[in-house]
Order: sequence, then C-alpha cells, then structure tokens
Amino acid sequence: MTCGVRRMAEMWLWVVPLVLVCLPSACLQPANILESVHCSQGLGCQLLEKGVLCIPGDALPAPGQDPVLVLTQMETRNGLRCRKQRDCIPCVQVILRLGLLESPALGSKQDEGADRTSPERRRHHGNTEGFLQAHVLLSAETYASSHCANMKVLLPLGGDWHNRSDLGSLQFDCFPVALSGELHITAFTHPHYQFAQPLRKTHSGPDCTWHRAKDAIRLCQVPRLEVSMKLDKAVLHVLDIPEGQHFSMWLYLNQTNAFKELGEDAPKLLTRNENVSLPIDQVLPCLCVEVWPNVGSQEDSPRTHLCPFSSDAEALSRAWEQSHLKIKAFEGTLTCSLSAPCDLPGELVPCWRGAPHTSCHPLHPQLHLPLTPQVPQEFPGLTPHPNLCVQVRSNGNTYLQSCLQEESPWQTKQRLLLRKTEHSQGSSSTHVFEEGTWVPIAQAASTGNGNLEVALQRDLQSGECTKVWSSEDGENHELWACSLEKYFRRRWALAWMMALLGSCSILLVLLLKKEALKGWLRILKEDYSSGGALRGQHILVLYSPDHASFERLVGTLAGALARLQLTVSLELWSRGELRSLGPMQWLHAQRHRVLQEGGAVVLLFSRGARAACSEWLGWEHQDRLPATKPDSTFLASLNCILPDFLAGKSRDRYMVACFEELFPADQIPVLFRSAPVYSLPSQLFNFLLALAGPGVGQEKRNSLRRHAVWISKSLEDAVRDCREKEPSWHYPPLLPPQSDDTQLTGASIHPSVES
Repeated sequence: MTCGVRRMAEMWLWVVPLVLVCLPSACLQPANILESVHCSQGLGCQLLEKGVLCIPGDALPAPGQDPVLVLTQMETRNGLRCRKQRDCIPCVQVILRLGLLESPALGSKQDEGADRTSPERRRHHGNTEGFLQAHVLLSAETYASSHCANMKVLLPLGGDWHNRSDLGSLQFDCFPVALSGELHITAFTHPHYQFAQPLRKTHSGPDCTWHRAKDAIRLCQVPRLEVSMKLDKAVLHVLDIPEGQHFSMWLYLNQTNAFKELGEDAPKLLTRNENVSLPIDQVLPCLCVEVWPNVGSQEDSPRTHLCPFSSDAEALSRAWEQSHLKIKAFEGTLTCSLSAPCDLPGELVPCWRGAPHTSCHPLHPQLHLPLTPQVPQEFPGLTPHPNLCVQVRSNGNTYLQSCLQEESPWQTKQRLLLRKTEHSQGSSSTHVFEEGTWVPIAQAASTGNGNLEVALQRDLQSGECTKVWSSEDGENHELWACSLEKYFRRRWALAWMMALLGSCSILLVLLLKKEALKGWLRILKEDYSSGGALRGQHILVLYSPDHASFERLVGTLAGALARLQLTVSLELWSRGELRSLGPMQWLHAQRHRVLQEGGAVVLLFSRGARAACSEWLGWEHQDRLPATKPDSTFLASLNCILPDFLAGKSRDRYMVACFEELFPADQIPVLFRSAPVYSLPSQLFNFLLALAGPGVGQEKRNSLRRHAVWISKSLEDAVRDCREKEPSWHYPPLLPPQSDDTQLTGASIHPSVES
C-alpha cells in the first residue's frame, strides 16, 4: 500500500506544467505568453524546458517484448492567446489520442514463462520505475518559420488497461497562427519506431468572421461605417474606432477592369470617429470604401469593404448622366464604345432612324449586344449606314443614343428600310420598316400604299439599294436601305411652285399695308439674319402644359425668341425625342448642355405650375389643388432643377417669368424668387436684355427694344386668346402670396418622380 501511494504521488508531480523555453530560432510567439500541456485522467504529462529539433529521424525496429505508447489520432481547433483583454492573437490547440501497442517482437515467447509486465524488463526499454513513458514531439511549420514542443507522457504500471487503443488524450496549448494562415502540424513519439507512423495535419487559421475574433483580436476590431444623404452631398460616418488604434480609409470606384481612386492618392488616416463628405456628383453605385488597421503588414491586414450606393436608384441615374456613347464606322464595321464611371447593366441596341430628328426603332434582336463599359464593341455583319443609331437600354429604358449622322460627313437623306425574305418554297416577300413595325410593301404608307412597289423592287434587283444586314439563323432575312429622293422630285417641284406663289401673295398683301411692311423690313434689316445680340445664346424653357391655348402661348414666345437667332429647347418641339429617351433623361441632357454652353434655364410659372409645386413639395392648402394629375414632364423638370435652387446656385443660371394677365408675379413661390423674375410682356425688354448678357452696346440695346415692341404685340394677342379659352374649373383659386420666411424643409421633398 505504501509503495502504491508513493507511485501515485510521483505521477502527479509529472502532471504539473512547466514553461517551455525554446531556442530563439524555433519560437513563434512572444516570450511572455505561456504554453501548457494537459492530459486526461490516468496519464501524466510534462512540458519539457529544453528546446529540441522536431526531426523524426530514422525509424527504429521493434523494442523487444514491451508494449509501446503510440499516437492514434490528432485533432486541431482554433484558440486564443491573450496578453490582456481584447488583445489576443489566434492560435491552434492540438489534441492527441494515445494508445498502447504490442511490440511485433512479442508473440511466440509467451510460453517461456517470462512476465511481459515485469518492471525489470521495461526498465531496459525507456521505462522509469513504476511508469511506462514516451516522449511526444509536436512540430508546427509555416512558410517562414517553425516551432517545436517536447512533452513527456507517463502511464502508471499495474493499471487495468481494458481499452489499449484509447488510453486518454493529451492537449497542447497552443501554436500561434496568422489570420487566415495555414499551419502544418506533425506529431510523433521519440524514439520513432517503424510500426508507429507520424501524424500530420494542415490547419487553416480563423479569419475575422470567427465568432470570437471581433471582441478579442485587435486586427479584427474595425470601425463601423454608416452613410447619410443630403441634398448636395453624402456623408460617410466612421464610428466605433477603438481607442489608441489607427486605421486607413480608401475611397474608390469599383470597376471590372480597374479601380479608380477618389480624392487623394494616399489613403486617409483615421485616428478617431470622423465624418467624410462626398460631393453629390461622386455618389455613384460603384463608389466603395475600404478600411483597414495600421498595424503590421498592411497587405495582410483584414479589410472592411462597403459599397453603400450599389442599389441606389438616384446614384444609378447619376452614373448614366455621366456616361457617353460614341459610335463610328471603321473598315466597314460599326463599332461603339461607352465611357462610364461604373459598370452599368444594359445592352447595346442598333436602331433605324428613317430621317433626321425622328424616333429611332430597334432592329432585329440578333443584333443586340450585352453592354461592356470602357471596351470598344463591334456589331458583326452590320454594315455602317447614315441612318443607323445605337441605343443603350437597361430594364426597358433608353438612357443613351448616338447616331452615325452626327459622327459622319454623309449627307442626311430620307431612306427606307426594306426586309427581303427568301422562303423555302422559292418565293420571296418584301416588307417596309415603319414606326418600328414591318409592313407589307403594298400596304406601306411610305410607298404610297404600293405605288412605288415596282420601282423599289427594281432598285433591289439592280443594286441601287445598300445592303445593311443579313441573318445567320436560317431565316434568310436581308435588310436593305433605299433612297426615296428621286421618287419625290416631282412632288418637291410642285411644292416649290406653291411656296413661290404663296410668297408672292404675301408680298402683295404687305404692299397694301405699307406701314406694317416698313416695320417688318426694319426688323429684318436690323438682325433677324445678320446676327443680333442674342445670336449663339441657348435657353431651355420649362413650363406646365395647362391647356392647349396656354401651350400655343408658350410656342408663340419660343418662336419669337428663335427668330432672334436664339437656340430654344422646348418640350413642345421635342416630344418625339422625349418619348424615346424619357422625360428625366431628356431634361437632364438639355439642362447639362444649356448650362455648359453658358445659357440659361427659363421657368415659366402659371396656375398649373404653382399647383403642381404645392402638391409635389407638400406645401399647405392641399385642399385647393386641382383634381387633375400634374403633368409628369413638368414634375420631372422640378426634380431636375430643384437642387440648384436649394443650393443657392440659381442666380446666374435660371430666369423665372410669368404672363402677368394670367398669373401675377407675387404668386410665384419664394423658393424660386432667388432667380430674376420677369412679368411678360411688360418686362419683355429687360428679359431680352438679361438673355443677351452683359456688355450689350447701345445699338444692340435699341434693336432689342424694337424687337420687344413687336413681340409684345404678338404676345398680347396670344394672351387674350388664352384668357378666353382658359377653362374656369381647371385650376384652384390663387393662394395668398408667401411670406419671405417660408422655408422648404427636407421632409417635404419627394425623393423621386416617376417619369
């Protein structure tokens, strides 16, 4: 009994863990972090101090008749080694299962009377008195370093070993590992016998998504990013920066083929919570931010990525506004390229425009190409033609359009697109492309309901038409472009004769009104064709189409300005293009072009415009609004120009006007009075003078004054007609004038307008 107590006391002395002092070249972890070893009940274990090299060496033969402690299984799992709270590094715990293996040399000698478990025999095979012992070595290697741990394991003799294949476990804590790094672990016993093979395993270290990493590993304690939107900018909030830690932040545009940096070349250093402002024109769907800690190697540091506007509709619309499509004919092939700040989803759609300034209709679906920004793309088999255009479409909307007529010196003529189909029975049919639909040539309006059928068929056979495309899917379709100019020469001659006769009649009438003739001749002499003060100026006129009479009034004003050689963009004159592009895209494009050329945007107020503003902006007196729905194009124009008024940028870019007999100037909302306001026609001269800009000489001022008199007379007639035909029920009663302290709050602004 006394001997048994002494042996158990010796075993527990071996279980006490010691600090491993490694060779300098073999250690991976800081010296002030402890390593330890633990074993299950019934085993004794000790972590030895002396550093060793983990090399198995040559395998030895069986040790004789004694059983041997061997390693049967190895498991690894992630752990932490901490200097203090929230300052840890990841590490790998190793769990080894041990078993007892009979020596192959022990077999037929059992009948010789030798006791296999006698202490005298085991003492010659690495055993200490009362224990069966083994040295276990663990090797952990990376591509740059290695680490070795040496442990002694003791098994008391005389135990009841019912399960020799699983005597217990040995756990080592622990080998350091890099975030997402690999550690190659090898375990073997010493001495190394031929029948006991080393155990090997490759362990992948945790990354910052590990549930224990965020609160414990400093490299994974990255800031929190939030975004808030304002009218003219976006604010990026960098929050929860741990005390004493520094981070780097990088803003970039995430594109497929490149990363475009925004702002400074070097990343921004963050030492505390900070707000970063971004101009509204940089708020794009591909704008991303990346944050990483400034510790160790920055290439290996974990990084936080955020692309906050990837699903934002306004950011996507802004990206389309900053995109440009260019097409050209090169060596008989139609090529196009899209320059865009982001990778935009969509497709390239070739379309046919029969004549300049008309709608463009898509061609065969086989010609559609997936959109690849920043890369030139070709349309195989499509022959360049002056009437061909390319549209960029996405989700059923057309965002961009470019035509060869705008890029080439070809003379623009009206041409007809024909589709010739060869049928399997040997017959053929010909159709004409009209308003996006294929119509049989005998029924097409453009061919005079078949009057030109024979002539066009003859042109196809003689080669006078140009082949544009032929299908490759077995349908045997061919597209041909034919000119109609020669067939309409007689009609044009008759039209010229009628025009000449009409001109003579007009001159005769003017001769009968001598004074009126003198006035008009004076105007023509002064500058309608000689280049007056308004030549080269460009304006965009925005208005609410209250009713047909008011639209005619607006057209009268725009026509008078156009005759003064002023370029006028008006929704009334561009409805074909507006339907093709959509109100929002057309208005943004026109506004950008006008302001880029130094022109002005003229906002014409009426009762309908005032009512639409009140409803859309959420002002008071909602019960006075009309029952009819406001015009969507005018609402889109408000959405287009409102940011400039809110930002105080309207003084030099915008002009506000109204027809005083239809809508008094004091009813114009205060928000829009930051721009110059003109009552027409009484202030028409000042209005023309403002359009001409500064530096107008006295001679041109006198010319503008005379023009103002004649234009005022034509406007007075149009206003009178408008008052007589204006529906009395169409608009609510005028609201009382707004006080100067009326303000527009952010909550009253609608986020978007459906176009």
